[in-house]
Amino acid sequence: MRSNGEVRFVRISTAVQLKVVAVLLFVALIWLMATAATVFQGALVERERAALGARAAAVAQSAGKVAAFRSSVGDIAERLEERQQRIDRIVSRYFGRIEKNPARPVAMGRDLPEANRLAEIEKHQIAFAGTLSTLAAARGDRAETALRHYGINPAMVTRPVPEGIGGPLIPLSGGEAALIRLSQMLNRLDRLERILMALPSAKPAMPVVPSSTFGVRSDPFTHGAAMHTGLDIRGAFAQPIYAAAAGRVIRIGPWSGYGNVVVIDHGHGIETRYGHLSSFTARPGQIVKAGDQIARMGSTGRSTGNHLHFEVRINGRAVNPLPFLEASTDVLEIKASAGRRFAGNLRRS
Repeated sequence: MRSNGEVRFVRISTAVQLKVVAVLLFVALIWLMATAATVFQGALVERERAALGARAAAVAQSAGKVAAFRSSVGDIAERLEERQQRIDRIVSRYFGRIEKNPARPVAMGRDLPEANRLAEIEKHQIAFAGTLSTLAAARGDRAETALRHYGINPAMVTRPVPEGIGGPLIPLSGGEAALIRLSQMLNRLDRLERILMALPSAKPAMPVVPSSTFGVRSDPFTHGAAMHTGLDIRGAFAQPIYAAAAGRVIRIGPWSGYGNVVVIDHGHGIETRYGHLSSFTARPGQIVKAGDQIARMGSTGRSTGNHLHFEVRINGRAVNPLPFLEASTDVLEIKASAGRRFAGNLRRS
């Protein structure tokens, strides 16, 4: 250092230099440690923040699952209620009031008690639908037996599978499948009992005293072998003639061979004809019930005396009327039961 022409020298000893360097290194080390601590603390904060975010997302997801579960429980309850209403209507229509066992109480689960309860109710409904299917099948079998009593093949009235249908198979759940099965059994029962109700089993004249039966006979005019397509019932002139089953009058008037005739369509391809009448009490297009008077006995057309030619045709083919008029007690009970059901449906509608 220069001062007033003089030069001065400042000497720093090695010890002092080492102390200064040590101090500087110590300060630098402290700064590095502080910086590292700050960075590490920031990383911890970020990690905790991320963990909190993950927990919040998990809570939100759980809340979403709970909301979805409650929504699904509501949907299930609504579906079960609708299904029960359908079953109740079916039971009332086909079987009247019957005792139904309520769903048995079950131990509630700790986690999902609603699901346990709904599953038990659905299980009970499926079982109940299965019971009704069994009842409907048994009643349908009785109706088939009654049809065979009349010489009618039940396959004649079985509805065939429509042509031109198809598509991928999409299986249904247990409950829906049980209702489909029940619906099929009830549709079968409904068709069979409607056919049974359309069969002419009421007496067309009182009393029924046959003068000529169905089948091959000696023709009263030509005396040669001929086919007689009906049942001749003798009686008095102007004696009342009755509809043998419910139906619609589709023809009234003279018809070659029959003389004055009334033809009634009972539906399902079943038709009755009443020939050789003297007069009519029904009119074309009239809807009649079994036992309604439709005409009076006479001897018009190809006839040798007062009588009724009673004819039954199924799908246009003449069949023997006698079995229809000689129905067994069991068959008549089945028809009466079906008639009460249909009458009840009409009153409710």
